[in-house]
Amino acid sequence: MRAEKFLTTEEQERIQQTVIAAEKKTSGEIVPMLVSASGRYAEVELSGLVVGLVLGTLAAISWHDPWGSVHIYLLWPVVGAILGFAICSIPTLKRRLIAKDRIADAVHTRSLAAFTGQGLHHTRAETGILIFVSLLEHRVVVLADRGINEKVAAGTWDEIVNTITESLKSRNGCDGFCKAIERCGEILAQHFPRSADDRDELPNKLVTEQ
Repeated sequence: MRAEKFLTTEEQERIQQTVIAAEKKTSGEIVPMLVSASGRYAEVELSGLVVGLVLGTLAAISWHDPWGSVHIYLLWPVVGAILGFAICSIPTLKRRLIAKDRIADAVHTRSLAAFTGQGLHHTRAETGILIFVSLLEHRVVVLADRGINEKVAAGTWDEIVNTITESLKSRNGCDGFCKAIERCGEILAQHFPRSADDRDELPNKLVTEQ
C-alpha cells in the first residue's frame, strides 16, 4: 500500500487537527509520518528471479520435446524468472523473506533520516518528537529529541508504539495515530507546558513518503 493512499483525505485532516490540539498544551513539536517502506530490499526480488530462472530451466529440461519448437524450450526459463520476480514482489511475502535484522536496520536508518529531514532536531528547546510508521515492514518507531529524553523515562514510548501497532492490525490506522498523538501531547505537557511566547515551529500535517 502506498503511504499517500493508505489514509483518506478526511483521516489525514483528522490527524492534522489532533496534532494542532495536542500542541496547544505543550511547547513540544509532534510530527506523524507514514512511509510505504524503509528500504527497497531489491535482493528479495533478485533472489526470486534467480530461483524462477533455475526452476524454469529445470522444467524445460525435464519436459523437453526434441520435436518441439526451440522457442517454447527457451520460454520456460523466462517465464520462471518473471514469475519468481513477481511473487517475491508481493508485500506480504516479501516481508517474510527479509531477515529481521535487515528490517530493523532499514527502519532505524530511515526513521533517523526522517527525524533530521523533517527538522525535528532544530526546535528551539529540543522538544521535537517523531511518530514514524513504515507500512511494508509493519514497524513503528517513536523518536524524541534530546530535550525530551532528558526528562522522560526510558520505555515511555513503548506505549505509543503498541497503540499504533494494535490499531494497524485492526485496520484502523487513523485512530492509532490520533491516540498516539494525544498521548504524546499529554506526556509533553507534563514536562514542557506551552509558554506564552510559544510558536508553531513545524508543520502539523501527516507526512507521507515512499
